[in-house]
Amino acid sequence: MSPRRPFPWLLPLVLLAGLACCARRDSAQGLEAGTRTIKVNVYVIALNDHGATGRATGCGDSAVPLEVDLPEPAPALEGALSALLTLQDGAEAKGLYNALAHSPLKVDRIDRTGPEVRVYLSGYVELGGDCDGPRTLSQLTETVLQFHDVRHVQFFLDGKPLQGALSGKG
Repeated sequence: MSPRRPFPWLLPLVLLAGLACCARRDSAQGLEAGTRTIKVNVYVIALNDHGATGRATGCGDSAVPLEVDLPEPAPALEGALSALLTLQDGAEAKGLYNALAHSPLKVDRIDRTGPEVRVYLSGYVELGGDCDGPRTLSQLTETVLQFHDVRHVQFFLDGKPLQGALSGKG
């Protein structure tokens, strides 16, 4: 009598579960901040729509998601911030505005404690007018807070709170 393998269905089930949890995402929807992905949402501005298409911001604008492809798989939070800071033509091609387009910023580090995130940026902010400060902060904030496991975010530019640079007082 040949020995029977116990639970012959267990190995395929374990393999399927492993593939499902570790597979690259092909959608930016519903990601956790640390999930490796190739698609992310970045937030850009719909001008003068008074919050009709997204979260109200700026001077009667909305912050709206724009799905972009990453050059290679990356953790969703880091990938989204990097994609936002390097986004050039993606927003304008869809009739949207990117208040960060002329600000050469880069992410130095991201500190995360549970649902709290601190993002440290370097470079400088180039504002196109009084409304670009709130638009810039909104784009950054919404890009980070889209992840359901992040509840609060603070931004720092060269070690100082970003709000100061955006208000002209920093």
